[in-house]
Amino acid sequence: MVVPVAGWDHAWERTLDLAWDAFCAGTTPVGAVVIDAAGAIVAEGRGRRYEPAAPPGQLAGTHVAHAELNALAQLGADRHYEDHALLTTLEPCGMCHGAAIQASVGVLAYAGADPYAGTGHLDFGIPQTRNRPLRVTGPLPGERGRLAELLHIVFLVQRPAGPHVLAAQQAALPTQTAQAAAPETLSLVTDLAAAHAPLAALRSALRAALTQ
Repeated sequence: MVVPVAGWDHAWERTLDLAWDAFCAGTTPVGAVVIDAAGAIVAEGRGRRYEPAAPPGQLAGTHVAHAELNALAQLGADRHYEDHALLTTLEPCGMCHGAAIQASVGVLAYAGADPYAGTGHLDFGIPQTRNRPLRVTGPLPGERGRLAELLHIVFLVQRPAGPHVLAAQQAALPTQTAQAAAPETLSLVTDLAAAHAPLAALRSALRAALTQ
C-alpha cells in the first residue's frame, strides 16, 4: 500500500529542489521523485530537455527528457511498483502519464497544474489501465503548488513559449500568470537563478515581493 499524502512532505520538498535546479540550469523546471511504501525516495529526476548531458540511465538534450521519465527509468523491470508513488512538480503530459502506467506505480501526484499540456484528468480507457489502476491526484493546495506553477510559467515567459501556450495558463491560472509575467518577478527569479541561490532564498524573496 502506498503511504498517505500527509507523509510526503520531504519528497515534495525534494521535487521542488530538483525543479529549481533545472530552472537554474536553463531547462524545463520540473522535478520528480519515486517513493516506496514507507515514503523513502528511491529514484529522482528533473527536466533536462535543453541540457547536453544527463546522469547514466537518464535523458538530456531531447524533447522527451522530462523529469518523470528520468525518475521512472531508474526502476528495474524485475517487479511491479503498485506500492510506489511518482511525485512531480507539474501536472504530467500524456507521455509521462503513460510512462507512470508502464512503470506500474500505484499513485501519480502532482503539485502544480499545467492547463496546456496536463493530463491529470485523462482516462486512457484501455485494458492495460484497468489491470494497472493508477490513482492520480493534484494539484496541491498552498505554497508548493503555487511555486511549481510559477516556476513553469516564468520559464514559458522567458523562452518565450507560443502565445497559445501562455493563453492556456492565463485562462486557468490568471493570478500566477500575472505574477510570473511581472518585470519584478522575472528580474528576481532570473537573478537568483544566475547566482544558483538555494530554493529557500527564492521562496523568501517571492514572499517578500508579494507583501509589498
